Amino acid sequence: MPLSEDMQMKERLKHIGLVQVDIDVSGREMCLNIWRKTVKFKRWLPIIILFLLITFLYTGCGYQKERRMVQRSKKVLAQENKSVDELVRVRGDLRRIIELKLQSVKLLEDVNRLLGEKYMELGSYNLAEDVLLEAEFLLPHNAFIKKDLGQCYYFLGLSALDKNEQFNYFSKSKAYYTKALEIDPELIEARYGLGLLLFFGYNDVFAAIDEMKGILEYNPEHIDAHFALGRFYYEVGELGKALGEYIELTRLLPRGSDRRKKAEENIMKIHREMGMKD
Repeated sequence: MPLSEDMQMKERLKHIGLVQVDIDVSGREMCLNIWRKTVKFKRWLPIIILFLLITFLYTGCGYQKERRMVQRSKKVLAQENKSVDELVRVRGDLRRIIELKLQSVKLLEDVNRLLGEKYMELGSYNLAEDVLLEAEFLLPHNAFIKKDLGQCYYFLGLSALDKNEQFNYFSKSKAYYTKALEIDPELIEARYGLGLLLFFGYNDVFAAIDEMKGILEYNPEHIDAHFALGRFYYEVGELGKALGEYIELTRLLPRGSDRRKKAEENIMKIHREMGMKD
């Protein structure tokens, strides 16, 4: 039985890999869809090109303007006789360039920090490292950037398969967390990150306990520190102290919340292990 025109089109498209066997779409409809998308793209193409052209001209013209201002300043300074008006104008031009550059540096630092956080959320720790190191170069005494780098190297260490590579990442993480706390001793995020590093990276449970206790001295309602301290106490067999941390969490957390339920589960688990009734 001869195939219809649509079926013939479908068979031809199937053989060149454009149609799957189990998809019931006519060849004509698929061709029309491709054509519509092409026409739609062509309709927007001039607008896209115009936007890119304006962006290029704007940034390029701004750069060329700054270059002309610098060249004009050099010519004025090279003159034997320099008037007050000329020097005032040159000073104003150079100050405007510097102010613009300083604003750009601050914006770039903010962008790098945010981009570093986004990369870490995506698990792209090497990309996060690159942008955070650039942020550190721009602002070398910023405690938050040091903390972010400590966190980045901590995650790189956890994901490393080679033991030597892992050790190097953990060493960098510890150094950056320490630097962050030297700059700002009250930066709780850095102290919390250092505590996790000491526990999971170095297996130094008692040092990790000290860091979490330090956080709770500063902020007694720090939820993450209570959870971490409960876990750390549990790992060294201090079940009574671990129980106390989880009981405190049930006081701090709202009823019905997922984290409170987790604390309650841990309480029941510790009760069973201590031979106590629920």
